[in-house]
Amino acid sequence: MRTTFYVSRAIDKSPNEKNWSRLMAATVRKLRKSDRNDIMEISHHIWEGHDYLSSVVDQWLQDQNSNFYGVEVDGHVVAVGNLRLVEGGRTGWMEGLRVHPEYRGRGLANDITRHIVGRAEHLGVGRLRYTTSDENVASLKLAKMAGFSKILRMAVSWHDKLKQIPAPADYPPVTKRIPETACDLLKTNVHIIPRGILIYDWKALDSTRKSLEEIGKTHTFYIALKRRKVDSLSIGCRGQTPNEPYWSFTIYATDSNGFLSQLSHSVAMALKHGVNVIMCTFEARFEKTLNELDLGSEEHQQTHLVLLEKQMHQRKQSHAPL
Repeated sequence: MRTTFYVSRAIDKSPNEKNWSRLMAATVRKLRKSDRNDIMEISHHIWEGHDYLSSVVDQWLQDQNSNFYGVEVDGHVVAVGNLRLVEGGRTGWMEGLRVHPEYRGRGLANDITRHIVGRAEHLGVGRLRYTTSDENVASLKLAKMAGFSKILRMAVSWHDKLKQIPAPADYPPVTKRIPETACDLLKTNVHIIPRGILIYDWKALDSTRKSLEEIGKTHTFYIALKRRKVDSLSIGCRGQTPNEPYWSFTIYATDSNGFLSQLSHSVAMALKHGVNVIMCTFEARFEKTLNELDLGSEEHQQTHLVLLEKQMHQRKQSHAPL
């Protein structure tokens, strides 16, 4: 499946003349291994070179559940976006939407989003989901245009140059659990996970046994119990940007003591793994609790993650060639 349209590109005629534009053919098509250099070039301009796309591009190009598309202009890929089938194909996960800085403002993000939404409908998925920052006005505008609704909001905080923080006294121990056990224990307190959706590394899956097993392939579950019920939970793993490693984790807790205990445990895990940078995702109601702490970090950034969802009108899947 490919779509061809036209975009304008500014051309510098001379220092003494105004810029003018010409129409250029642009094609949305499935990406190939030969596009890798163009994809890496786009990623290089995102988040000052700290973009995660460079670490997953090879996986997406080979993954059978990924539908990795790009916009080609003048023989080069200048925008990309991935549709990954998760939860048995019931959910289409949109990720990695990127546009090269020289081609922004020309509607390419809209075009590739429409293409991915059309592809999802073609595949018969029940819903589309993706996450973005609530500070990303362009992404939220795009979501509204494409018919997405906000269904969940979480806080995300980055810290570096950490120091260990004490856990609350007399709080139950935080224990590592395998995914199957974590799933069984979560049944004792189903309300600890808002809307029953687990957020991890800016991704989201429904809190089911299969989802926990999938998350458990790369992440570890840590649980504390009170009166045989889950009182707090964290999901953690070691991540890597092009420049440095970091410890990524999500915390769910019934109260601030549970939050602080899991935070203390996660910082300890980061330092144990020789990592001095953390990315913590948590419910916004614990923001004040976190901000009152002294983590010893030299740099601190915070935003809010928004989970967006679009219910699809299903139709019978077609097996026409791409």
